Amino acid sequence: MGRIANGWHIATASWRVLSRDRELVVVPVVAAVVAALGFAVVAVPGFLLLGGSDAAQASDVALWLVLALATVVGTWALAIGSAAVVAGAAERMAGGEPTLGSAFAAARARSGRLLGWAVLATVVSIVLDQIEERLGFLGRVVSWIAGTAFGVVSFLALPVIVFEDVGAIEGLRRSARLLRSTWGEQLTFNFGIGLLGFLAVLPAVALAAGLVATGVVVLQVVGIVVAGAWIVVCLAVTSALSAVFKAALYRWAKGLPVDPAFDAGGLTGAFRHRDDR
Repeated sequence: MGRIANGWHIATASWRVLSRDRELVVVPVVAAVVAALGFAVVAVPGFLLLGGSDAAQASDVALWLVLALATVVGTWALAIGSAAVVAGAAERMAGGEPTLGSAFAAARARSGRLLGWAVLATVVSIVLDQIEERLGFLGRVVSWIAGTAFGVVSFLALPVIVFEDVGAIEGLRRSARLLRSTWGEQLTFNFGIGLLGFLAVLPAVALAAGLVATGVVVLQVVGIVVAGAWIVVCLAVTSALSAVFKAALYRWAKGLPVDPAFDAGGLTGAFRHRDDR
């Protein structure tokens, strides 16, 4: 229970930091829209061009490659958005006044590195999907364990890439070194964020369900639209909160000042060993 409470505490501390620069909440929304558009721009023409191929096997391989490329493009956009929030939060903790311009400028400066990260994340995702598809139930178990492990190990990869200007593999390696003694706290923080997001979307889901149950088409449409918009906002906020915590944890690990909202006890619990690295 102590770790769960600590995770909730850090989630609320992240919100206090984010509330000073609420424009950063817009970044995950913009990134998600750009990611969806980027995926569609690559995938749709690719499917249309290859869909009429006579060579079925060759077409399947080509379509798979198009899908992989589209996933890289979408993941790249999401990574740039997360990196922008990380950069903005770190600028605030360093005593600056972040803006959308300064946050995106920092992310754009690492766009090439972030593209490498998008490729790595896509490859990992594809490998896990193949394991799940080929091994059935055992594959789902292995995929879940490996995916969870990758998420924990890579938790600080984006801050490392943004602030240390290293490639994807080195960023993953350094993230693993920084987080080797904090995996439990990462999971509890994610639990706190997940619980916060779940509680936040419940009113929207209840409203939509109530309006859909009326049987009135206009009310049903309104309920679905309102619920969808609210869920998007909740996802954007939780994504931004996660990025703020990553920035705080990275700075704490490096001996740099963090926002007072993260009291010593909270971050000591989240990062037990602050060794020089």
